[in-house]
Amino acid sequence: METSCEACVQWAKPSRFRRVCPLLVDTPDGLRCSANTADVRPFWEITWRYYGRTLGAIYVAGVLGVFGFLRIIGYPISIVHVAWPGLWHRVPQARGWFFMERATRAFNAGKTAEGLLYLVNAYEFDPKNYSVGLALAKHYQLGQPQFSDQFYQRVMRDHPEHSHATAQDWYRALVARGDFGQASELAYAETISDPEHGNFWLRGLLFCTRQRGDDTPLRAMLADKSPAAALWRQVLETELLLRAGRTRDVRAALERPWPKAAPPFTYYYQASVLAALGDTFGALDLLGTQAAVIGDEARYTLELDVLAAAGSHQLLKQRLNLLLGQPVRGAEFLPTIKLLCAHLIRFPDAESYTRLAARFANEHYEFDTDSSGIWFSLLCAAGAVGDQARVHALVVQLKAASRSSFRALDAAEMFFSGDSAVRRATSFLPALPLPLEVTYALIERYPGPPLTPENKNE
Repeated sequence: METSCEACVQWAKPSRFRRVCPLLVDTPDGLRCSANTADVRPFWEITWRYYGRTLGAIYVAGVLGVFGFLRIIGYPISIVHVAWPGLWHRVPQARGWFFMERATRAFNAGKTAEGLLYLVNAYEFDPKNYSVGLALAKHYQLGQPQFSDQFYQRVMRDHPEHSHATAQDWYRALVARGDFGQASELAYAETISDPEHGNFWLRGLLFCTRQRGDDTPLRAMLADKSPAAALWRQVLETELLLRAGRTRDVRAALERPWPKAAPPFTYYYQASVLAALGDTFGALDLLGTQAAVIGDEARYTLELDVLAAAGSHQLLKQRLNLLLGQPVRGAEFLPTIKLLCAHLIRFPDAESYTRLAARFANEHYEFDTDSSGIWFSLLCAAGAVGDQARVHALVVQLKAASRSSFRALDAAEMFFSGDSAVRRATSFLPALPLPLEVTYALIERYPGPPLTPENKNE
């Protein structure tokens, strides 16, 4: 009861130090230690409990403040995400989804610039969000394709588990805007790295190189020793012979034995080449015998085109009647509508289109994500057959359904009416979510004049 405490001598209120040292007592001479020197010991447990409660109270207040602020703004977040450090990564994710939702609303309202700004904000807060990155890539496709390509590359790099699916989206975007050079490079790379979807990619490679008149990627793949490339050797050899005009050699190549376990596209390709050589019945026979391997959609697509190209009007009419008279309803009939639209774009027939449009109207399809591509396909098919009245009616209907001005529809209507100075389908294709087969048909039907430095950006 004689020794004063040096630890609290500088404190404005030394008595407060008793909260962490209960040995101090009040005496007439001030605070004194109630223990002998040998018995003095620290009270760390009391110290840590005192400061821990203080820090805990500050932390809780901070969590409540941050949570309240974020909820007032509208972020879809739980208080657990703010309070638990292990879940703090969910906070920027929630902010990203918040801006993603705002972007969706802006796009639905036709406010494209505002929607893009929200998407950029969403990606800044949550750069690992695959959906946001992919949405940015798709929306930049319309006005700034160079940024679109950068985002596709970034998304493929950052999300390898989705890289092949992303590559297909990117390929569709490249083809729609007529960038066949970059599309060829992508198709070549994916044919090698994604053999599971080799049928899709090799057809894309053939299509794009035909549009460019460039055989270099085909020769490079022919020289490639990888198993994925070797799978397509006979197709590549036959295609190069066909492009060189060596029809006898092409016929000989087709007659040589082909692998029994060949991919489905191999048979599709053989049938298409037979049709190109004028062997209509040979092509149809091959499609019939390999129908189970090729698949109904690919088979009917090529069958219709082969019959139309050969002028077999009676057989073509029978096939169209069969397809239009199918008893399937709803979503099951959508693939048939798609392939019929693609066929009518390549080989216009106003009567067949009228019957197709009537069947579509009887199905009472709503305009939604699943059916939107078919609606736009019908519009393009109407333009291809010269039914301008139906084109205009569909434009009005689609604008009302999307609740936006949708200026790309005006561009498409002008294109099909002949009022547009641009005669290349890729001038409006990037804005329309069309099935790839319909995109192929439109590019084949409306390739436009040869690309030159003056018109390469049209």
